[in-house]
Amino acid sequence: MVDPGQFFRKALSFLPPGFVSVDQAALAAPREFSSIDHLSIEAVAAYVDGELPMKAHMRAASHLEQCGQCAAEVTAQGQAREALRDSCPVTMPSTLMGLLSQIPESAPPAPAPEPAAEPVEPRKGMRRVRRKRR
Repeated sequence: MVDPGQFFRKALSFLPPGFVSVDQAALAAPREFSSIDHLSIEAVAAYVDGELPMKAHMRAASHLEQCGQCAAEVTAQGQAREALRDSCPVTMPSTLMGLLSQIPESAPPAPAPEPAAEPVEPRKGMRRVRRKRR
C-alpha cells in the first residue's frame, strides 16, 4: 500500500518554500478512523451471511477491528440470524389457504376502447385562421 504521507511530501516539495505551511507530523501520522466510514446495514447483513466478496470482506473485517459501533451491529445481526434459524417453522392456517385459492388466476377483461370523437367541420362562410409556427 502506498504511504499517503510520502505522496503529499513529494507533491509539496515542488512548491516554493513558504508557499504552504506543512505539518510534517500530520503527514507522517497513521490514518485515523473517521465516523463517516461506518458499514451500511446491507454491508453488515452481507458480512454476517458471508455474502461479501473476499476483498470487501477483508475491508469490513479491518474496519470492525477499529469501530466498536459497527462490531456491535455485526454481533446483533449475528444474534438475530441465529434466532431466526432456531425458531420453529411458520405454519399457515387452512382458512388462509382457502382464501388464497379463491383468487382468480387471470386478469379481468380490459374495458372496450371509447369511440373516437368526430372531427368538427368549420361552418360555411367562415374562414379558417392559420397560426404561424414559431
